[in-house]
Amino acid sequence: MRALAAVLAALSLACASNAVPVGAPEPVSYDPSDRVDYSVTECGAQLLLFIPFFSNGRLERAMDLVRSRAGDRYLADVRIRERWTFLVFGTIYCTDVLAATYGRR
Repeated sequence: MRALAAVLAALSLACASNAVPVGAPEPVSYDPSDRVDYSVTECGAQLLLFIPFFSNGRLERAMDLVRSRAGDRYLADVRIRERWTFLVFGTIYCTDVLAATYGRR
């Protein structure tokens, strides 16, 4: 019975993710005519609906990639879309992030 409880506790931790801040930490002065959009997609899967493979932290990975591509540009107008595809032995989950970035004045 204890082994079953330990396995269930470990499986429940597999569904945990970190909170992800979206957007700039503080408002800054930016140039509205200097806009560059970045689009990123991060995917993961769940085998048999309960064994995750890279499905946790998709938004965190996508936002890290957007921030690294944007550099010191002001991050604004972040749009997030979640989508999934059912397969025979599991599900593919994808997170799409589209962010507008602006150059600083």
